[in-house]
Amino acid sequence: MSQPSRTPVALGLTAVGFAVLGLAVLLYGTYIGVRDILEVVAQDVGADLPADVSEAILTADVFEALLPATLLVAGLLVCAGLVLAGRDAGRAALVWLCGVGPVVTLTLYANRGRLFGSWDFGGWIGLPAWVGVLGVLVAMIGLAGAAVILGVPAARRAFAATGTDHAGIEQAGWTGPPAPLRAAVYRFAVGGALSLAGPVYTISDGLVDGDLADLANAAGLIFLAGAGAIAVAAAGASCAAWVAGRGWPNGAHIARIAGVLLLLLQVLSLYWATRTTTAGLRFDFLELKLIGTLMLGTVVAGIAATLGGFAGLADPRSERFLRPASRPLHQGRQSWTAVDPRPADDPAPVDGYTVP
Repeated sequence: MSQPSRTPVALGLTAVGFAVLGLAVLLYGTYIGVRDILEVVAQDVGADLPADVSEAILTADVFEALLPATLLVAGLLVCAGLVLAGRDAGRAALVWLCGVGPVVTLTLYANRGRLFGSWDFGGWIGLPAWVGVLGVLVAMIGLAGAAVILGVPAARRAFAATGTDHAGIEQAGWTGPPAPLRAAVYRFAVGGALSLAGPVYTISDGLVDGDLADLANAAGLIFLAGAGAIAVAAAGASCAAWVAGRGWPNGAHIARIAGVLLLLLQVLSLYWATRTTTAGLRFDFLELKLIGTLMLGTVVAGIAATLGGFAGLADPRSERFLRPASRPLHQGRQSWTAVDPRPADDPAPVDGYTVP
């Protein structure tokens, strides 16, 4: 069997590079704008405030605006490195990270306008406006292109024939779900649990006296709804992945749908954590700084765990388990193990099946 072409992988990584370039332009433009504001505030707007107070406020604002996008860039680079190392997990993680990347990109651009608008500047501060617009377009096109190119069958086949992700695949006789699919179950659960750090802390902080009536307001209900949505999405993705491991391929599709919802909610939880840290920086409150840092660490770990769940679903061994070549199309809702007893981890299927 001929070696699959890795051209789609190269194209996908090129698109990731363009996305990182566009995000870098936005980050740098925001930094330049804040630097210019600091000079203006020192001379005019912040004349009635101590210099250290004005700088602390602006530092907190730019931290809130830049951190999520900076973490996105770091995630893209890490996953791209895994792809270059031949790891299908990096390819799968990149697909979903690029899928939610436009949300972070647009939020960065919106936060930039809000940040500068809060100081009542009528003109554009920093680099020319067209630079920011160009950065958004390049980032959005790069993210969308990478998600599509790296998710098509041709890109998956490029990893299916490699041995890098097939450690332990020679477990002859094992007829249960492969290790990556089993791992996806608890990775989604762990990702959801860690992502509750933002809303759970906010809720508990509003109940210092233990009075549940404190939650009977719009903010409390929003945070309760956020925590509940994260829990439901994580439970749905985890349970669907478990069902897929029992031999029902459609469970993997449901797990991906619930996982995408979980990933989007995790972005919101990341902003909650960022705003908590920002409040600590703005008011020089050590407790909020420590709590916000802890929240950021747990939410980022939750996002990494969720991406690991997607990688487990897309692993070549999981795909072979969920899509055996000998299962007729009309049996899509029937457990294939009832009609195809071939071991899921057989390293050399007699029909030469590869990931479609």
